[in-house]
Amino acid sequence: MTPLLGRRALLRLGALAVLAAPAVTACTSEPSAPPPPDPLAELADAAAADAATARGLAAQYPALTAKFQLVATNRDAQAVALRKEIDRATPPPSTSSSAAPSTPQAATYPNQAAAVAGMIASLAAAQDKATQVALAAPTYRAGLVGSVVAGCACLKELLS
Repeated sequence: MTPLLGRRALLRLGALAVLAAPAVTACTSEPSAPPPPDPLAELADAAAADAATARGLAAQYPALTAKFQLVATNRDAQAVALRKEIDRATPPPSTSSSAAPSTPQAATYPNQAAAVAGMIASLAAAQDKATQVALAAPTYRAGLVGSVVAGCACLKELLS
């Protein structure tokens, strides 16, 4: 009975395997680290939270309903614009079951003056954060972030 592979053929295959092993390992890539979080995500989350708070305050304080609804509408628009840019830059993975976006919890205040002061403070914090992001953002994003800064400043004036 003759073996399927002779001794010389087996030695050739062994040598080939030794030479091929580094080439195969060079072709496989190490898993890359996940990308850092998009700085616009925090701005979008804050805008959505401000909009939810303003909607709640509009229902709670009828004398300021129009102003709070304007804040909610503008902050919603900012959140949508920021999310569109985030999704454009890094498209979300497509899955068969998409998770529903979480609804931010609205802040509550004991009286109308505290509600206005709280909303102004929240807008000021959002304006400051957006200013920091705008200074570090690439030029193609700076305009969008700058409009968030300006929008927050205008909404603060509306409530003042």
